[in-house]
Amino acid sequence: MTSMLPIIEELADAPDHKARARWLLEVPLAVIIRDQVTIHRLLSAAGFHEGLAYFAAEIAALSATRGRDGLAPNTIRMTREHARIGVQIIARGGAEKGAVL
Repeated sequence: MTSMLPIIEELADAPDHKARARWLLEVPLAVIIRDQVTIHRLLSAAGFHEGLAYFAAEIAALSATRGRDGLAPNTIRMTREHARIGVQIIARGGAEKGAVL
């Protein structure tokens, strides 16, 4: 028996980067914040570098001080969107391991 929550076990049991990418795009952001240490460890152990980049960008955006417009700074938002595009391509099965996005 594991101490991980079922939603985190889904990531731990993901068979490939495509499944990990889908998980990252679908998981509630509250889970990303709450379980960030475990998620980082699982993505690192899997060697999912694109996922780690997206994960870091999402954490930065969620943790950033927002401006008067309620948004994170442009640099953080652009970094997150760039990383998200890469993960979306992987989730669709459009990029092989090590491919340039």
